[in-house]
Amino acid sequence: MQSVKGMVQVSGTTYRIVRVARGHYEVVRILDDARVGSFQSEPTFVVSAGPNVELVRDIARTAIQGGKTSWVGRINLAS
Repeated sequence: MQSVKGMVQVSGTTYRIVRVARGHYEVVRILDDARVGSFQSEPTFVVSAGPNVELVRDIARTAIQGGKTSWVGRINLAS
């Protein structure tokens, strides 16, 4: 089950947020359609991105704040 949840812009680059499962999202860079990483918001917040962990964390923060995910509640994205 994949559905595009929306687009977010971070540091001048636009990314597509794709829901692949409940609470699990993939991040795809629009410019070249490249997968940047993924994050899950349930049951705990986890970023999977190799060398792009900080970038994907920023994208996840923007997506959550912008209502692009189905996640509701509080989460510590600072670390």
